[in-house]
Amino acid sequence: MLRGLGGIALALPFLELLDAPKAKAGGGAKPMRYIFGFGGSSLGIDGMDAVIPASEGALAGQITRGLQPLEDLGLTDVVSIVSGLEIPYGPDGSIPAGGRYIEWHSSSPCPLACGVRTQPGDESLQGPTSDWIVAEQIAQGLANQVLAYRVQAAFYRGSNDTGGIRGRLSARMNGGTLEDVPPISSIKTAYQGLISGFVPPDPGEAAAAQFLLERRKSVIDLVRGDTEKLLPKLGKADKVRLERHFDELRALEARLAAVEPPDSPACQAVGDPGEDPPIGGAVENGEQGSGGGYDSNAAYSDEEKRATVLVDLIHMAMACDMARVANLLFTYSQCFLNMNPIYGYPTDLHEMSHYSMGGGEEGANAMADGIAWHVKHWGRLLQKLRDTEDFDGSSMLDSTSAVLCFEGGYGYDPEQDAQGSAHSSENMAVLIGGRAGGLHMSGGKHLPRAGRHPAEVINTAMQAVGVDQQLGEVSGSFDELFG
Repeated sequence: MLRGLGGIALALPFLELLDAPKAKAGGGAKPMRYIFGFGGSSLGIDGMDAVIPASEGALAGQITRGLQPLEDLGLTDVVSIVSGLEIPYGPDGSIPAGGRYIEWHSSSPCPLACGVRTQPGDESLQGPTSDWIVAEQIAQGLANQVLAYRVQAAFYRGSNDTGGIRGRLSARMNGGTLEDVPPISSIKTAYQGLISGFVPPDPGEAAAAQFLLERRKSVIDLVRGDTEKLLPKLGKADKVRLERHFDELRALEARLAAVEPPDSPACQAVGDPGEDPPIGGAVENGEQGSGGGYDSNAAYSDEEKRATVLVDLIHMAMACDMARVANLLFTYSQCFLNMNPIYGYPTDLHEMSHYSMGGGEEGANAMADGIAWHVKHWGRLLQKLRDTEDFDGSSMLDSTSAVLCFEGGYGYDPEQDAQGSAHSSENMAVLIGGRAGGLHMSGGKHLPRAGRHPAEVINTAMQAVGVDQQLGEVSGSFDELFG
């Protein structure tokens, strides 16, 4: 924290959120938008699946239990699902390109999110993720290059912290160094970060907002003076860090002068969500699946409200051109989120894949409901973009591509030498939505594509917004989704 006069403080990591250039109608090509979503669940158990449609072809008319929100939201013509996908695997020393090592939960998110093979014993991302690859081309100059949010508030095991590496699924190159980007899970922090740079289109409201911006600029002047006095007293390492922050202050000062109201009527501030819901307590391993702890609000922090608010904030930021790229991590891999408050199942999302619901059709339906919860909130964001007029009068969804990925599929588990397991990267599926670049111009589809890598769907979504680049070590895309 750097303090100015009167106790006013600036938290430097949040300074980037104070302003955002606004796209102007008629001022060139309308902006493209990209959304990456992730859910920490597999798709089926014991060979049973209530998510994937039965046959190839139009999605409409063969909606499953897990995809029901797409029909409810009227999105079957702008969303496709590609199934039968697979992340290859191998032992240490023989891990294929874009593959995973033979250990579940810790091995599939990396090749899925960045297209690079996982390293044994290391869950961390090994390359930049698609959100940052896309942002480098379509979000240059925006202070919010990527909105990285997480819905699940805590890991709900052990110390019940943010889960470390498992709680992050966004990474970027920074000066030649790969660095993880921690997501925001506090809806209060996410709201305040965006609303502090919001300049409404109404002239009266814009004048009030401009006054606040001028006040912020005066605070920056005070902080800059304090910074200059502090630099000579610091050690080498601290001096480097503070000089970098000082550079950011100078850049921010220049950008604030260019802030102007957007001229899109769709740019409207969302309501204040208030305080964050309280964090639910951890539920220990001995209780999982037995109902212990899951008949209460343990392992639940009102993720329903958190998902709703974060979707609203992403929509606001994109409608106001405050951001064009979002990474929305709904739930952790190996998700211990309590499903009782959401669907009445006295267990967590992870245990639904381990016969806590009795296995068979009952278990498959429970897992499908867990998938449907993710699809509902992801789909609601697409619905809001579809129903929002863009700067040129078209739908915002016409310039958007979005993907929703899941941790696993079902099939062979090489770690346990077991068939029909949810601990498998066989039979994975990815949802892809939007109309950017001609996606879904002939409607939404189900494409069974056995053995193809799920990152190829992400490559397709990147191409749709004009980024002709493969994700990590995975090449290939699905041209049949265009036109």
